[in-house]
Amino acid sequence: MISRVRGTLLSSSPACVVNVGGVGFEILITEKDRNLLARASGEVSFYTYLHVREDRIALYGFLRGEERELFTRLIEVSGIGPRTALGVMAEEPAEKIVRAIRNEDHAFLRRLPGLGRKTAERLILELKDKLADLEMETTEAEPLTALREEAILALTSLGMPRQAAQRALERVDWATTDTSSLEAVIKEALKHAGSI
Repeated sequence: MISRVRGTLLSSSPACVVNVGGVGFEILITEKDRNLLARASGEVSFYTYLHVREDRIALYGFLRGEERELFTRLIEVSGIGPRTALGVMAEEPAEKIVRAIRNEDHAFLRRLPGLGRKTAERLILELKDKLADLEMETTEAEPLTALREEAILALTSLGMPRQAAQRALERVDWATTDTSSLEAVIKEALKHAGSI
């Protein structure tokens, strides 16, 4: 099992390729992570899942460990393979997906790529009580603090030093930035990264 890959980002599109000791690993990632990596350079780090089939070996990667954990739970559900699970996680933050499963939000889940009515129902039925240990949701008392820490983790995964990530986030206009979306915060922080 390859659970972590850390190396130099060679490309993020059309395929994400990371050079580790002279070996280029092709890693399948979500579109939102691809967008984050589009402005990244240097060293990156992924939490990975190695999927082996008779005719193919594929390495799936995530910038956060919690996202990989959600991915592994999704593919345990009958009818959801790795490609479908990656599609489900492609647009919405993992926190929203977990919340929708816990709250039995069928309408939200059916809007996700690859999920129809029956699959969404099966997802809720099989996972609703199995996600309690996934601590992904921010607390009511300190939502921005938790979001800021998640953003720092994501930025450092993209190769940015922690202090630089903190300084970039200090320049984010929190009043106008969509704080319900980690991706929006990261994009805003990356705008300021070049001026630090």
